[in-house]
Amino acid sequence: MSQRPYHRLGRHAAGLALTAAAAVIAAGVTPAAAQNAQNTQSAQSAQGARTAAADVPPQEPGVTLRVFDVQVPLKQLCELKAGQTPNVDKLMPAIDWTSDADFGMSSNFMTEVLANLTVPQDGTYAFRLISDDGSRLTIGEREVIDHDGLHGAEPKDGTVELAAGLHPLRIEHFEAGGGQQITLQWKPPGAADFTLVPTSALSTDADVVRVTAPGRKECVGGQDSPGDGLPLADVHPNYTLTDLRPAGFEPKVSAMDWLPDGRLALTTWGESQRSDGELYLLDNVIGDTSPQQVTVKKVASGLKEPMGVKYVGGKLYVSEKHQLTELTDRDGDDVTDERKKIASWPYGGNFHEFAFGLLYDKGSFYLNLSVAINYGGATTDPQPAEGGRGTTIKVDKATGKVSYLAGGLRTPNGIGWGPDKGLFVTDNQGGWLPSSKLLHIKQDRFFNHYTRYGDGSRSGPFDDQPVTRPVLWLPQNEIANSPSTPLMLKKGPFAGQMLFGDVTYGGLQRAFLEKVGGEYQGAVFRHSQGLEAGVNRISVGPDGALYAGGLGADGNWGQEGKLRFGLQKLTPNGTNAFDIHSVRATTKGFVLKYTQPLSKETADKLAQSYEVRQWRYSPTPDYGGPKIDEEPLTVSRAVLSDDGRQVRLEIPGLKSDRVVHIRSPRPFAAESGETLWSTEAWYTLNTIPGKKTPVTVYEAEEAALSGGAGVNKDHTGYSGGGFVDRYGTPGATTTFRVDVPKKGAYDVGLRYSNGPDPFRGDKRISLYVNGSKVRQTVLPPTENWDTWATRTERLTLRAGANTIAYRHDDGDDGHVNLDMLHLDRPGERITLFDGGSLSQWQHTDGRAVQWPRTDEGSIEVCCGDIRTKQSFGDHRLHVEFRIPKLPDDVTGQDRGNSGVYLQNRYEIQILDSYGVQALADNEAAAVYQQKAADTNASTAPETWQSYDIVFRAARYDSAGQLTEKARVTVVWNGVTVHDDVALNGPTGGGIAEGPATGPVRLQDHGNKVRYRNIWIEPLN
Repeated sequence: MSQRPYHRLGRHAAGLALTAAAAVIAAGVTPAAAQNAQNTQSAQSAQGARTAAADVPPQEPGVTLRVFDVQVPLKQLCELKAGQTPNVDKLMPAIDWTSDADFGMSSNFMTEVLANLTVPQDGTYAFRLISDDGSRLTIGEREVIDHDGLHGAEPKDGTVELAAGLHPLRIEHFEAGGGQQITLQWKPPGAADFTLVPTSALSTDADVVRVTAPGRKECVGGQDSPGDGLPLADVHPNYTLTDLRPAGFEPKVSAMDWLPDGRLALTTWGESQRSDGELYLLDNVIGDTSPQQVTVKKVASGLKEPMGVKYVGGKLYVSEKHQLTELTDRDGDDVTDERKKIASWPYGGNFHEFAFGLLYDKGSFYLNLSVAINYGGATTDPQPAEGGRGTTIKVDKATGKVSYLAGGLRTPNGIGWGPDKGLFVTDNQGGWLPSSKLLHIKQDRFFNHYTRYGDGSRSGPFDDQPVTRPVLWLPQNEIANSPSTPLMLKKGPFAGQMLFGDVTYGGLQRAFLEKVGGEYQGAVFRHSQGLEAGVNRISVGPDGALYAGGLGADGNWGQEGKLRFGLQKLTPNGTNAFDIHSVRATTKGFVLKYTQPLSKETADKLAQSYEVRQWRYSPTPDYGGPKIDEEPLTVSRAVLSDDGRQVRLEIPGLKSDRVVHIRSPRPFAAESGETLWSTEAWYTLNTIPGKKTPVTVYEAEEAALSGGAGVNKDHTGYSGGGFVDRYGTPGATTTFRVDVPKKGAYDVGLRYSNGPDPFRGDKRISLYVNGSKVRQTVLPPTENWDTWATRTERLTLRAGANTIAYRHDDGDDGHVNLDMLHLDRPGERITLFDGGSLSQWQHTDGRAVQWPRTDEGSIEVCCGDIRTKQSFGDHRLHVEFRIPKLPDDVTGQDRGNSGVYLQNRYEIQILDSYGVQALADNEAAAVYQQKAADTNASTAPETWQSYDIVFRAARYDSAGQLTEKARVTVVWNGVTVHDDVALNGPTGGGIAEGPATGPVRLQDHGNKVRYRNIWIEPLN
């Protein structure tokens, strides 16, 4: 199944139905690009072909191919979770695809093919679907071929009666690896043989821009249900829903505010790049009402895409794209008689340059200016305006003076007051935004979206400021896609918390915020769905009800299956549904508060009732971004409060600067028997209370880049969202901003690759600290561009903020790639794994570690070797391991085999050698196939053992020639079994020797060996 129903309200089922503007912001941005996308007709079923051209949007030959990266091997077609943006979305000709280039990836993906099929005459049509792996063909509403399951490129046939004309066609497909194919052939009436369905018989919606997003996409799981792994489907039980639109009133709501007499002022968008926005006054909307009682009066028209309205001092003010406009009624009939420009701001005419929202306080208005973007979603570079886009601004009502408060925003389609009368803004996924987020605006803050102006030499007004972390990350496709107005609740069970709407994810989400370390962070929850349209604006009315204004456009911009306009209200009805009230961070975990006491059945298995994962994001110039270092965590302890309403969780391995996802799958019930309304919380753990956890890792792609340096992903094994390249250009610079608690010496390690182009050998770049050149640093070769090493240098840093820059100066070689920066105090032990996070490690292909955790706080070998991200020279290493007990008939190298690789070159063998009298050079503690352990210090299987290793790296001269062999000392369970032994080159499976440092690698040899308590001390 697709993530979208085949037939859907108000949409054309077979194609994207996105206009060139609308698709740009399909991932949750604005209504800007939805021009001419409304009122398309939904597809008819196969029982009746669409023959009238007016029934479908403009078409072009070909089909729409969407690919979703599920990252797990499927065995059959899966139903994708709703609201997920595809990884690949492109126009293709006839359906005959067999290569990675066709699909955009090689394995572990779901495919959706959408088209209109034109048949020339009535009759029986035979189809042949050839696929590798499973597939399904549907024409109209009829399943024609079910070819599901794991198999090679095999054909399967089916027939269907079709009338002449146009029929929606859809193919679902999955690929689990080992080749891929989708081919669709047909045999029309009277034809002798099957032939490829020609491109001339296939069409899809024309002139669309196809929005994609990176990262893993998810299938619906066996325990998933609305509010528990899936979006909610209904209105929250605490509210009663009331429709407010009189017959024929179909507003695409762009702003709302209240008049003192209880009337609602409402603006409509008016479509992209047009001045067709309108202002209405609605009466009889508060209290007990109905659509029949509501009256609507248009009081202004010709507005340029208004996105904010505010009633101040007897007049209405509107934020249009280019200016703040005062509307005056001179004769008392409510209709605008006079318009006056109060202020204007930089505006370059781009379709995406909006002025979002409008607040007022103490003589000033507040609103957001979005940046210009290209069709496709990339930030326009340079910006067409003269400056100042992507900002929150303050406008003096009396003088019209515009002041800039903060910057680094992209599509801030929401502004509202929050706790302590703070100013809060939602921003939408895009360039420099791997996911949407909620931000706390303060003077001079910068939120990470970079812009350039003029000839490209002028930066945005706040781009030189340190990046301020979001209050909340809003994980894309899970809890938000295009968040809109944030609003703080002042009454009810969630008083003091914030709500925000969402245009494409739809409904309302709820945010609990707390201050930790002087800054806001907190959790976000699903709150309510069941509305008629995606939510662009929300407001609390005089009657205490929540008013929701809807907006959307055809294609995949707007909430799936909903109207493109809407106005409804949610009135609190006194119900207290069983829900998560709040999540507070503690030093060791979280405290979850519930609205009702938990049941005894739930309390009896509390720790086992929670599933926890954490990850981080790495902002890059790319549109969106994947989760980085995603890993599961285990709840070690769960304690229920005496009143049964609070659960204190202890979760080893929590790290700051992470999003923590906490889920308590149903059945999770209250004492009343009611099950949990929404089972999930996403907590943005910027800071762990009571812990000083300075940042020690900095990603190069998040640093300030200049002089031609850029971000790329065309080599494997990088640590975050990409790496920095283009260092062949003199002037290329990567500037890290690092913060340290104390002045002094720090070991600063640069993770880099130095491949063989344009020459093999040491390469030099210049190192700057706080603007001053320290030295020309030498980066030894890494043999190829997929191998990474760490160059560590001792630098003196001042307390607080510092800059560390790597620049290609005159006299440098350049031609290196930079991945990340590590900061450690000299001589300080580095914990690699202590039962908690595995963020220091990665699989050798760059994947986050997939080795499962055990109840005893260890990890178990699985799914490929893992290695440290950081590389080391001389070091002391401590590793504890546990070998499984295997049947006696399992012998030799199959008996508890694993290994510890030093510098990814030299293996110290792990094997069940308990009781062996004379150890060989391929048994436990051996330097693999070089030297056996001097003594068998092994203990029995299923007991914990340890290696304490002192390693001295090989030495090389300036010409890259080996001058001294690497040496190793190994203490096994307290017994020295190798004493300063010289190593005769790399062992089997190790990389070539060379002057570059290398990581620690743990081997997956197919046996369930476990590891714990791993640490390292650099000795150089």
